[in-house]
Amino acid sequence: MHPDVSLIIPVFNNELFLNESLASARAQEGLALEIIIIDDGSKDASLSLIKEHAKADPRIIVIEQENQGVSAARNAGLARASGKWVAFLDGDDWLAPGALAAWQRKAEQDDLDFLVCNGFSFRTEPKALLDSQPPAILSHQPWDEVMTGADWIVQCVQRREWPHYVWLQFCRRSVMEEAKMRFRQDMIHEDIPWTVQMALAAKRTGFSQPPRYGYRSNPDSLTQSRDADKVHHRISSYLKVAAFLKEFSLEQPQAVRKALQKQLLREMGHFLGKMRKGNVTRAHRSEFASEFLAAGIAGTMLKSCSNYRELAAAFKAWYLCQIWKRQIP
Repeated sequence: MHPDVSLIIPVFNNELFLNESLASARAQEGLALEIIIIDDGSKDASLSLIKEHAKADPRIIVIEQENQGVSAARNAGLARASGKWVAFLDGDDWLAPGALAAWQRKAEQDDLDFLVCNGFSFRTEPKALLDSQPPAILSHQPWDEVMTGADWIVQCVQRREWPHYVWLQFCRRSVMEEAKMRFRQDMIHEDIPWTVQMALAAKRTGFSQPPRYGYRSNPDSLTQSRDADKVHHRISSYLKVAAFLKEFSLEQPQAVRKALQKQLLREMGHFLGKMRKGNVTRAHRSEFASEFLAAGIAGTMLKSCSNYRELAAAFKAWYLCQIWKRQIP
């Protein structure tokens, strides 16, 4: 008999928070659950902790692999998953008691392909914080509606709240398999193309408003790092996201195409911010600017503009990249 839910947990050097995270996963009740934990070549005690939990809980499946990144770890979990539904938990985050059962009930009740869930940020003691009703991560979703994933993308861009967080997604596995869903392994921000493709594969998308996922705010995370190599990787990934949105949008109906191009404009704001204020070498800045210009991203940004402020942002991106391209290392 297949489980109701496959919970996929990628782990890399999470020993400080892993016990709390895995305890929250193991505490999920009210459904048949498999917990797939992928150790992505951890150098700390993470794997030992995982094995201790696995000995105590037969629902846990352990996958060990050399370090390949979170996308490869999640893909390994997807390849092993057998549940009707798939959910994700990062190795330093936390699930509220009953979260998975509540999401499953909602998804089954509304006959969904894709459920957008809600969460909250925390630093310590997520259970205590949840009891005090912390601010939710999402506040502008169409909570009481069911719609196509394409309509959801359009609404998200219009409302300026597009939750491309894979850990807030509860997905019907058969839809994922039919769409051949896997995470790109050549970038961070891999959840952006994933979310676009998952949404467009979903005929029925619904929403769960109560915040049941605890996202740990970690100042040492990759996205917060000032290390030059990590900053360069982030900038490169923004360009890959832009290239994906640019090319993928061309295949979509007009409303979705415009929404994706508008999101491209916003993502390029993050790109410019890192280029201007990040720890970027002159050589890399010139290389990234050349890539931006060669990809024709500025033209797509201009197409998405609907006011003078957006026009100014698109022109600034093009102008600065023209300057940066000519910088001598």
